[in-house]
Amino acid sequence: MLLLVLAVVGCEQKWDQLGNDERMESDFFAGLDTKEIVDLPEPRSLRPCCVFGTDIGVQIRSIPMPGYEIQNVLDIDELGTHQYNKGAVSAQPRGQGGLISDEASGILYTCRGGFIDISHVRDNADRTLYFAAQIGRIAATGGAFPIAGEGAERRIIVRPLDPRLVKAYGFREVVTRLAEWLDFQASIWHEIATWYGWASTRFSEQPSAFSPEDLYSNLVGVKIAGTIIRRQQASSEIEYNRAVTVLLKDALGKLGPLPKDATRRAFAYVDGVWWDSTKRVPDNQLVRHRNFDIGPSLSPWKLADARLSPTLVADRKEFDQACQGDWAPLRLTVGDRLMGVPFRTMATLEIQPGEALVKDGFPLGGKLVTQEDFPSVIQAIARAAEVELGAGVGSPAARAGETTRGRE
Repeated sequence: MLLLVLAVVGCEQKWDQLGNDERMESDFFAGLDTKEIVDLPEPRSLRPCCVFGTDIGVQIRSIPMPGYEIQNVLDIDELGTHQYNKGAVSAQPRGQGGLISDEASGILYTCRGGFIDISHVRDNADRTLYFAAQIGRIAATGGAFPIAGEGAERRIIVRPLDPRLVKAYGFREVVTRLAEWLDFQASIWHEIATWYGWASTRFSEQPSAFSPEDLYSNLVGVKIAGTIIRRQQASSEIEYNRAVTVLLKDALGKLGPLPKDATRRAFAYVDGVWWDSTKRVPDNQLVRHRNFDIGPSLSPWKLADARLSPTLVADRKEFDQACQGDWAPLRLTVGDRLMGVPFRTMATLEIQPGEALVKDGFPLGGKLVTQEDFPSVIQAIARAAEVELGAGVGSPAARAGETTRGRE
């Protein structure tokens, strides 16, 4: 029976073996002492990055701001040391001398994962860790805890874990998978809220809502945190930061990162299709295509999906040097059930939209919503995006009249 359960668990691991070490199977059945997960404050300081594109101009109202450009491109060797809940500026972990963190965020293109937004990866890893710690503490009795609103009042309601699932998979695994699923739901709300006007900065973030790389990058962060929790490498903030630092670089390495200059050229190849370098922040026309796929399985948007084959064929040698011919997209899945039991019956993300979102057109008004309402809300957003950005906005393929500026 134990061997059968282990086989089932092994078959359901989708993250390209990133978390597969010889301790994992025994860890699944060892239970989860919540003291083993560091009790940190909720990560509320979103990292201020990144709108899709590079060398992007800025305007205030309709007035361009000369000399201001958003340069998002990052190299894998520039990641620095991860800092939990870093935000814009943060010191090193509490009690560690107050030195400024060298953590860096940006976007890089990968052979198998397309564009990856590192700020989204880091933010979702941090929140997955926080969710796992909170769920573990109330899993036996059930309960609720509030989370940062992002244009709403939000809380997570957790029901007592099903003993059958705990027996089959182990307490640690059930808690981890539930935290992964809940974080991904919370990340979907972030995209919804930014479309309807909520922003963590002084500028409108609507151009970043459902950006081509956002939700896939979120899921990479979820997978990284899940692996760290399973490996029992989160007993302190320092240990967690070190683990993310190592695993983030390892994950990107397996996805096949391009050098910084090649990432710039990758952006250039879809300039005029996925984004428009003639536009400035916060013009919503800056990002012309939006990715509304909310899973549970996600495939990344790749350059070839834009169907700009003549341009890509001419320059493929440059990318093949980094990719070594492996362009197969890595499809990632965030599980939404165990043994046929949907996670939505085990936990709920409850959201009370704020007045500002309602005034900006949130389609369900001020009624209480949950993750079950997301598909209908996203359908409304997709319809609005087609009106504003044109038919085919939800597909990576170039539309009539869209051509790359990469050769200009």
